[in-house]
Amino acid sequence: MEKQRISEVKKYLPQRISEMLGRLIETEPPDIEEVRLRTDAPLTVGIWGESCFVTPTGGITNHESDAYKVSSEEVRTAFRNVCENSVYAHLEEIRQGYITLGGGHRVGICGKAVCDGGKITTISEVSSLNFRIAHQIIGLADGIMDKIVEGSEVYSTLIIALPQMGKTTLLRDIIRQVSDRGFKCGVADDRGELAALYRGVPSNCIGAQTDVIDGAPKAEAIEMLLRTMSPKVIVSDEIASEADAAALRVAAGTGVRIIATTHGRSVEEVMRRRLLRPLFEDRIFSRAIVLHRDFSTPDSVTYTEAVTL
Repeated sequence: MEKQRISEVKKYLPQRISEMLGRLIETEPPDIEEVRLRTDAPLTVGIWGESCFVTPTGGITNHESDAYKVSSEEVRTAFRNVCENSVYAHLEEIRQGYITLGGGHRVGICGKAVCDGGKITTISEVSSLNFRIAHQIIGLADGIMDKIVEGSEVYSTLIIALPQMGKTTLLRDIIRQVSDRGFKCGVADDRGELAALYRGVPSNCIGAQTDVIDGAPKAEAIEMLLRTMSPKVIVSDEIASEADAAALRVAAGTGVRIIATTHGRSVEEVMRRRLLRPLFEDRIFSRAIVLHRDFSTPDSVTYTEAVTL
């Protein structure tokens, strides 16, 4: 599976970089989470939450001097490949800062922003690309589903974790399991990471009764889902703004259950956050789950017992 995921991304990379990654996964198959190309900087891969460099022979090193240095032409080539030689066709995605590839992989884009009226319209002079490898683990949520679903009841749940602790991967499997248990799910997938729609088809398995709005601001997507799809459960990855929080409060007020994530170390820390405090005051969430991760073991996510709020 790891080789298959990397192969889906390799075809977008310049030939020499593709060959290096091919040798890397053949000689010592790691759990690669991302591949970063930065102009005139070392080729970097993310493995188990840590960043390291790739050598010209396809090995791993922590020494910049031993790493392969990516050229500006290689970054431009990769960008053209990702856009399928049509930047215009991908302008809306580029404006959001990423492009979704087949297989659910996502490419983050950095460079010189072109603005109009204070809003980014596109990115020119692309300087770096971050290929985030799609990672679905069927059954990852098995150990916590009885905390979220009990019979005909779904408990509104907030999942708390620091970055790269696996909360998005876990949330994806929660969606699948809640949906397949007969609950209509509406997913506000603003970054395209949960369903990873590609030409209208989910690249990830998200269940038989799941509807997705991809690429829209979460607050607007939540409102649209409520208005058009009559969901039993609304799912949102990362409550990031007052508009997100307000939309979730409106949804909860209609009787819809909420499953969402946020960055944090503990329930106590999150409850003190100004953005989230109104959600706790209104008792929007019934449960909270704090995630940890053992980076010495691939695909491992541990969690505390669900806290009843």
